[in-house]
Amino acid sequence: MRRLEDYGRRAVRQALRRGTLVLHLGPFAMQLKADSRALLAFLLSMYGACHATLEAGVLADFSLHVRAPNMIRRFVRRQITPDPGFYFPTVPLPRPMAPLALEMGMNLAVALQCFRFAIYHAGVVADERGAIAISAFSGGGKSTLTAALMEEGFRLLSDEFAIMGLDEPGLYPYPRPVSLKNASVEIVRAFAGAEEMSTTLTGTPKGDIGYRRARPHELEMMHEPAMPKLLLFPQFSLDAEPRAEKVEPGDAVMRFIAGSPNYHALGEAAFGSLMAFADSVAAYDLHYGNTADSIALVKDLWREHGS
Repeated sequence: MRRLEDYGRRAVRQALRRGTLVLHLGPFAMQLKADSRALLAFLLSMYGACHATLEAGVLADFSLHVRAPNMIRRFVRRQITPDPGFYFPTVPLPRPMAPLALEMGMNLAVALQCFRFAIYHAGVVADERGAIAISAFSGGGKSTLTAALMEEGFRLLSDEFAIMGLDEPGLYPYPRPVSLKNASVEIVRAFAGAEEMSTTLTGTPKGDIGYRRARPHELEMMHEPAMPKLLLFPQFSLDAEPRAEKVEPGDAVMRFIAGSPNYHALGEAAFGSLMAFADSVAAYDLHYGNTADSIALVKDLWREHGS
């Protein structure tokens, strides 16, 4: 299968306008439609190495149309919104923020339409020994820690979702760009390099937004799941004293479920794999005040549990 960047800008633009561009990422095929220069540039920059097809008739798991919310907003005070094929209330965005609409829409499509896997809100990285799931609410430092661990020899499975099979606890890759907010954008730009980052979107409803692209080897390994060894709950607080605190399995499972959009819908089908997951991982709260401290904590825990 060809990479998106191999088709050329004109062919990608035409397929995107027709709605026949399909990105193949891990276990999912995502069909995209849009008419946006900003979105086209973002796709070629952040998804250029992804496997893609452009011809009509390719089966896809999900479809997403990034479009104007109504006819007036197509021409006057031009805005866009993600349309994943079902109603979900979203705030219309100015057209230059089409990359944010794309990422939001791709998240919505998987979170609310996938029932082949149990989905949990977490970043996931892995090496040859196993996987680390990083679960946190907004502002906890999940994405910054995920991006930092990429620089420490871990491969990115996902920034947004821990994707778990229904018959075993392995975590499946879904290697899309890591989404970063506000101060985290420049923190990651400093250690990953500007060439690995998107242009920063300013003035969004979430503040400044930037993306760190997935690397080619992570895309080549996107069909290789990893067995989880650690479940981390990061809690960033400026200048906090670094420490790791063990979380009891029952508490860890309940907190992990709280971030799932589909666990309760799947019910018993997801229960078995989640219990196997709980048996396979050691869970910890991480308290830290900077990225260096968070990496040191994870390295210490990985030496203990990553064998």
